[in-house]
Amino acid sequence: MEQIRNLGGWRLKPVFEWVRVTRISSVAERTFVIAFNEPKSAAAIGPGQFCMISPCPGSSNVFLPRPFSYYRVADDHTIEILFRTFGRATRWMAGLAPGDRIGVFGPLGNTFNQQPGAERVILAGGGIGLPPIVFLAESLSRLANAPQIDLIYGELGGARVVDLEKVVPSQVRCHITTEDGTVGAKGLVNGQLSRILDTCHSPPAVYTCGPRAMMAAVAGMLDPEKVALFETSCEENMACGRGICQGCAIPLRGEQDSTRYVCCCTEGPVFNGFEVEWD
Repeated sequence: MEQIRNLGGWRLKPVFEWVRVTRISSVAERTFVIAFNEPKSAAAIGPGQFCMISPCPGSSNVFLPRPFSYYRVADDHTIEILFRTFGRATRWMAGLAPGDRIGVFGPLGNTFNQQPGAERVILAGGGIGLPPIVFLAESLSRLANAPQIDLIYGELGGARVVDLEKVVPSQVRCHITTEDGTVGAKGLVNGQLSRILDTCHSPPAVYTCGPRAMMAAVAGMLDPEKVALFETSCEENMACGRGICQGCAIPLRGEQDSTRYVCCCTEGPVFNGFEVEWD
């Protein structure tokens, strides 16, 4: 497969494929996992990357593709996408059945740094920001000298909580928070993060994905001098995934307190969390 240079390394050139759904299941309130086989690219996909999914022409009233982070990639080239129904496109996806065809364009974007250089790693996922966090937890757990991993997962209520025991390696310590307190600890992700940071004896690596307000709160808690790494996967609306539509621009800190805008799809979605302008 052809590769292209990206952020000092190499990644697989994205391809478009028509694939057939192999499985779709409900895993929480309005939350589903869809699976399909994509042998041309599955082996090269990294945590943090995403794909654009679209219906077959004439099969739906959805006309533009939608971006979805990769959730899990199995050795048999089965790819899983976790999504939650919000609008027309996700409702169409929830109505799919095994054997239905969908269009998949990917892998797109960059990946998380999988050599964190820290003895301890903290992963924070909020709501539908969970997929790349689960993927990263699996990847880091397979390292020869795997770090100690804490995964914080926050939801609005217990009905939306995905069962992590079925998808996260057993050595990962999971901390569930819900705003209504019906599952796990009552509160927000940053509350759990604060408690875990207090137990760290050396600078941890921190990764996060979720609602912008959650990631901004995490960024505000962290001291660049006291963490080995802080990376965030930004979720933005996209219509193309190739930097053409300019619909996913995000602000980054530039030189001398200036602001520069980059496309999340081509420069990200993973960024240094200290460089993102959260305000």
